[in-house]
Amino acid sequence: MRPVYFIADAHLGIEGAALEKAKERDLLGLLAHLKGRASLLYLAGDIFDFWFEYRRVRPTAHAAVLNALSELVGSGTAVRFLGGNHDYWAGSQFEEMTGATVHQTPISDTHFGRHTFVAHGDGLPPGDWGYKVLKAILRNPAAIAGFRLIPPATGASIARRASGVSEITEERIRAATPPMKSFLKSKLAEGYDLAVVGHIHKQMLWRYGDGTAVVIGDWMKHRSVVELTEDRLRLLSWVDGALREESPAPTA
Repeated sequence: MRPVYFIADAHLGIEGAALEKAKERDLLGLLAHLKGRASLLYLAGDIFDFWFEYRRVRPTAHAAVLNALSELVGSGTAVRFLGGNHDYWAGSQFEEMTGATVHQTPISDTHFGRHTFVAHGDGLPPGDWGYKVLKAILRNPAAIAGFRLIPPATGASIARRASGVSEITEERIRAATPPMKSFLKSKLAEGYDLAVVGHIHKQMLWRYGDGTAVVIGDWMKHRSVVELTEDRLRLLSWVDGALREESPAPTA
């Protein structure tokens, strides 16, 4: 069976023109590369820095990526999109435009005999109650309905100003890692063989007995990719038009 791939945190639409062009070019290269090679691609959240669907207005940004995803699905690769804290509001329009399946809650599935948990990761580790309250508010149907009353251009402007992705620092990554590590370990204790998240923007892996916990890394800066096959799990990055294996990741 063909491999399963995971990417996260591209934050398309947040950077300057040159950086956006390079990020999109590389993502299009990966999507083309996966045709005929991947059985499934997980888009594990924050692929877009902002995505919101209005009932009477179809998204017009990121057309090349949306078309490439549609072509990938047409080639026989399933695509599963998990909303992150920046693009949770993807739904039926995204599905119609790409052929992907949108999930708004973590996914539980089995791949190559491994019971697998996949999520974006925001608001799941212990603590950070302020964010969890904000997350509940922003995902409340009443709040979503209210946001739809704002003109799309104004809503996008508000989202850009609110985006904190530019503030991701090594210090923030270090602070976020222990609680995420604890959360992933708890999922393995529940009986999962593999637990996979994004959100932290750094590729990491830990092994606990027969279980494996993985943070995908980010596409925004590091072009991180995780590959799962019948025999192994590999941490990769997209470099100069090809997938390259990363150095050994930290282990518990």
